[in-house]
Amino acid sequence: MKKYADAPHGSPGLRAGFVGHLPQGAVQPSAQWRLRIRLTTGDQVTLVAPAAITSPLLARDRILGAIAPTHVTPEILTSCIALPVERLHRRVMAARLPPEVIRIGVPVAAPVISLIVPIYRNVHYLRHQLSAFARDPALREAELIYVLDSPEQREELEHMLRGYHGINRVPVTLVVQPTNYGYGSACNAGAAEARAPVLLLLNSDVVPAGRGWLLPLLQALAAAPGLAAVGPKLLFASGALQHAGLYFERPEQGDWHNSHYYKGMPRHFPAAQQAREVPGITGAAFCVRRAAYQAVGGISTDYVVGDYEDPTSASACGPMAAASATCRPPSCTISSGSRSACMPAIPAPWPPPTTAACTTGAGRRTWNG
Repeated sequence: MKKYADAPHGSPGLRAGFVGHLPQGAVQPSAQWRLRIRLTTGDQVTLVAPAAITSPLLARDRILGAIAPTHVTPEILTSCIALPVERLHRRVMAARLPPEVIRIGVPVAAPVISLIVPIYRNVHYLRHQLSAFARDPALREAELIYVLDSPEQREELEHMLRGYHGINRVPVTLVVQPTNYGYGSACNAGAAEARAPVLLLLNSDVVPAGRGWLLPLLQALAAAPGLAAVGPKLLFASGALQHAGLYFERPEQGDWHNSHYYKGMPRHFPAAQQAREVPGITGAAFCVRRAAYQAVGGISTDYVVGDYEDPTSASACGPMAAASATCRPPSCTISSGSRSACMPAIPAPWPPPTTAACTTGAGRRTWNG
């Protein structure tokens, strides 16, 4: 880049340089690439790339980090990034190794619900969550599954969970991914170990505000056999509403995104006190029938990094409702949705924007319960 900036016709601007995708660049793999550029002035420049990356995962991540986000245009994303990343991501997902499963304590004989908590890097909030679970008698009929997507923390997390089991005697299953495969893969790995007819996907930074919060969720599903999933209200630490269901909107120019009903309103805001059908529920606390989850293939693993894993895979789950149970993130500075943004209730007529790469057909899976 400096060579171009210093040239007579070079540009010292922030966008100096170029990016391109050459799908037919070579007929066979090469240990190192050279690119000869012929300029309109007749000059030639030979660029020598670093040694080739043989790992699909490293190559995928290198492409995603090659351009500063502020410089990524829709054209660059579509023609230069999405195509190779999609191909590499498929190879990464196809080569996944099975996770390690560690069972701590005697498992619940016949759990009524399986709590699946994916974890990546931040294990700080688990102390609050585990303490709240231990104080709730209803959790004695629940199966608790933590899925670690940052395997370098295996010893730290296992030590923590064994320590808490020694204090409260709550059995825990720890699923350790071989490497970071992403949110969707973590949720699906936990669901594969779950034995209950109902699954609850729960973020690690979500803590129940009191006891007895599981019963309203289970009662709502039991009362309506055609209901696919329910979700509780989520509160900020201040007591204000963070989530009471989701809806989807798209500005005149821009991508689709989700918004939370009554976000920022008082906890007991009347409209948020009513159980009702909603377009979507945040993946931060998503209670779903196991049959519906399996029918749509679980959470989509098509995305590398994005906020659309949930809507892509679960858009055909079926009707969803917001219930009156309440959970509270431990800090008002944390949005409990994190990267698992939403779970739409019906097949959406909009294509979610691709953050990195998405294969086709994911939204065509349905649950006919």
